[in-house]
Amino acid sequence: MKNGKLTRLSSDMYVADIRSRCAIHSAESGTIMIIPREDRLVRIYCQLSTITPGSDGRFDRSRITPDAILEAAQKIMRPYKLDYRYRHWWTVYQIGQRVGNHFSARERIFLAGDAIHTHSPKAGQGMNVSMQDAYNLGWKLALVVKGIAKPSILETYETERRRVAQELIAFDQGYSKLWSSRPTKDTADLNGVSMAEFEKAFVQQQLFSSGFGVCYSPSILTAKDSSGATSDMRNGNVGEDPSKPIPANSYQHLAANTILGMRFPSSRVINHCDARSWHFAKWLKADGFFHIVLFAGDVSQPAQMERVHNFARGMTARSRTLPLRHQHCTSHLGDDGKSSECGNGFAQMLTIHSATRQQVEFHDFPSLLRPFDEELGYDYNRIFVDEESYYEGHGHAYEGYGVDKAKGCVIVVRPDQHVAWIGELEDVQGLEDYFAVFTTPHR
Repeated sequence: MKNGKLTRLSSDMYVADIRSRCAIHSAESGTIMIIPREDRLVRIYCQLSTITPGSDGRFDRSRITPDAILEAAQKIMRPYKLDYRYRHWWTVYQIGQRVGNHFSARERIFLAGDAIHTHSPKAGQGMNVSMQDAYNLGWKLALVVKGIAKPSILETYETERRRVAQELIAFDQGYSKLWSSRPTKDTADLNGVSMAEFEKAFVQQQLFSSGFGVCYSPSILTAKDSSGATSDMRNGNVGEDPSKPIPANSYQHLAANTILGMRFPSSRVINHCDARSWHFAKWLKADGFFHIVLFAGDVSQPAQMERVHNFARGMTARSRTLPLRHQHCTSHLGDDGKSSECGNGFAQMLTIHSATRQQVEFHDFPSLLRPFDEELGYDYNRIFVDEESYYEGHGHAYEGYGVDKAKGCVIVVRPDQHVAWIGELEDVQGLEDYFAVFTTPHR
């Protein structure tokens, strides 16, 4: 199938959806996608159904002009009017789906984006998936170069991203077919494409582009689920190589809606100290560090607060194997009142509890959760509450994440915001085991 693209088109068009991303599926003339752009411009993807390939399967590009694309678009848009006086740019492409066999050569040379997989460029799939490739590789390279992680984590670049490319191409083949097929005439028409089917594919395409449809299989970076609660579709069952380190165990049922291997979802929470409402993802900064998210539960109950303090003691006792990074921090006071170094850690700690702000004081929490800088004071953006905001409503974060509001849990989020490990507050050893598989013993 051949597609023309008129980009940055200023037009006079009497269509209600011209400022909304939409698709128009004509009965006989093909399909068009409309994407509004900046400065009153519009991008149009237009199917060129009347142009046929030669004997070699290629198209004669000399026959394809802006006027030919506009004529095809006008046929699809009838009876609506489409014309323009200014055209910023145009191009034409022939769809082809391909994926390379290897994304790297001995973990020394790496390929990403269009260099290793190609597909139709509708709606930024190539750009977004390519950036996800690059970021997946980038944070792993950074940790290896800094001596924090073992070079073996670089092998996960191919195992994670090649599977994504294969899934994307399989989807893109079906998606392209939907675009080139005519819509159904009625419920008895079995040869056409129903609008419900087209809309479903439209939504799935957005999940690919955003990365929220990606689920990484168990590896040294994504722990296995040992609770038996994760479906095959979400957990991505793959055969394990006996020569590779065994992924750490994890417990999906502790955070039923926060799926191992998938992007950590965002919920609205409020800051414990100033009651300001935030999307929690704002604090999962893309800075190359892991995040350990402590769902502290109902800390208004003394027994639960003691569990939180025990967790902090366990983390402090393992400060050499589980070093935390305290931003803008020169030192923090341990629970014994002694100053300890912040160090060059590879993870940052964030806390969400389910009590109310009035029930618990900031200083009731272990000092590990509220780092102190001798010049700047406390870092107040480390502890948050799943509570109703004065002006933003209730985010219901614990419900959204599928976490028990009384008991809580601990979740490790990778630098690319994919969920890596889930455990109980008492399972500090399991947390240490997870990091021990791929981090260097002496940093």
